[in-house]
Amino acid sequence: MKAFVSIVLAALACRGAAEALPMEEAGGRLAPEALARYAAPGEPARYAELIRSLAKPAEELGAPARNLRLPVQSHPDGRPKVMVRADEAWASPDMMWLRGRNVRLESLTPEGAVEAVLEADEAAVDRKAMLAVAKGRVRARNGEDRLTGVGALADLEAHYVRILSKGTIWTKRLGGVSLTEHGLF
Repeated sequence: MKAFVSIVLAALACRGAAEALPMEEAGGRLAPEALARYAAPGEPARYAELIRSLAKPAEELGAPARNLRLPVQSHPDGRPKVMVRADEAWASPDMMWLRGRNVRLESLTPEGAVEAVLEADEAAVDRKAMLAVAKGRVRARNGEDRLTGVGALADLEAHYVRILSKGTIWTKRLGGVSLTEHGLF
């Protein structure tokens, strides 16, 4: 699959871009540790198993659970940090792998407020590897910034989302501009 748009949502999720992407003093280039951290999340080979599982027809998986709500990751105090919700879902016996329809991944603050949301028509999530793959329509929101497209790869640990096709980006940070319409992506 060819990617049309690739974006690191960590820059949106953090308090400031400087926290998310450390810059070298000279020249304003990304520090080597930042490059290493943000190059790995987009490597498609990491998602191969999830992509294959999502290709399998849902009808072959048996009866789905309805209205699933499951924490994927927790804050140190035990409160949910990443929560997954799905209208219909199938899960492995150990609950470390799941697949769902009308999926919503929420990134939560330590106080429980929704910080960022990733929604997809259908997705598979590996809780152990903290990876997700989505097919169909995909929508991501962080504050008033929005990202939409078709299909996605997501590294939940790095707060990274790569839209696979028809990506659009809208941000209020630049005065409410659609970066896609202005030829920036």
